[in-house]
Amino acid sequence: MPTPHPSPTPAPPATLASPRTAAKGDWLIDALPGVASNFAQIYFVPSASAGLLLFAVLALADLPAAITGLAASIAASCLAVALRLPHALRRNGLLGYNATLTGIAFGTLWQPGATYVAWLAVCIYLTVIATAALARRSLPALTGPFVGAMALTWAMQPWLHWLPRARALACDLGTPGFVFCSVGQVVFVAPLALGLLTWYVLALWSPRATLWALAAGVTVWSGLAASTALWPTAAEQASGVGINAFLAALGLGMFGRRPAVRFAGALVAGGICVALGAALGPLGWPYFTLPFNLAVWILLSTAPQPQREQSISA
Repeated sequence: MPTPHPSPTPAPPATLASPRTAAKGDWLIDALPGVASNFAQIYFVPSASAGLLLFAVLALADLPAAITGLAASIAASCLAVALRLPHALRRNGLLGYNATLTGIAFGTLWQPGATYVAWLAVCIYLTVIATAALARRSLPALTGPFVGAMALTWAMQPWLHWLPRARALACDLGTPGFVFCSVGQVVFVAPLALGLLTWYVLALWSPRATLWALAAGVTVWSGLAASTALWPTAAEQASGVGINAFLAALGLGMFGRRPAVRFAGALVAGGICVALGAALGPLGWPYFTLPFNLAVWILLSTAPQPQREQSISA
């Protein structure tokens, strides 16, 4: 007669989760680092912790814009996971930062309406797909997909009928604080103190590149301030010049280009701002960060290739 064996002890309820439930949990956890990194990659920083700090600064400056940016970041990260895009790019925020910046812009510029969420979802999808396509070809997307989404949105305004939000104050060209204000204005943060805090967060991650970008921004600001006596209309382009010049110098630094190339990029971006402002200003069309993109693409294709280039393409 066989010896009876005791029945196995039932497993606790927590261990009885179905494979589908476990997979869902892994799917969500996998998307979380990218959600934070999306904010940092706007400034070329592949760090979730830096992204959290930048989100906090944005929330202090404009909570609705921060919330819309966070929603866009979550949607972009989940979309990247669902499309099974490369894990390293998702985790470092290299696929969702354009969508995040688009969400921040939406939250800053317009009040939510009936078509607001639907159109933002379309823009998130387009920016993620465009960023992934460029990354697949080893081309720096920069903020090109964001600029494209915003241009398309601007063209759709007669049919969208969105109500504008009160615009933030522009940076004051009369003081050196203009340079730090421009750093914050990249994500539509206007107050000088918060722009300085944003710069400090960036300096914690890459002090040399950030300091050189600051020096290039000071050079451009000095030229702008000096030119206003002879060319008063220069003040109208000041905010755009400050934003795009800083981003160009920072981006070229992150790509390992020499300081001379970074300064050249800042000056080229400023010149493009002036040209685009003269062409698009009468039409009421903003150029956002298009000059930064054009300047960096030009300098990356013409400047000598460094021996050791950083693989950061935000």
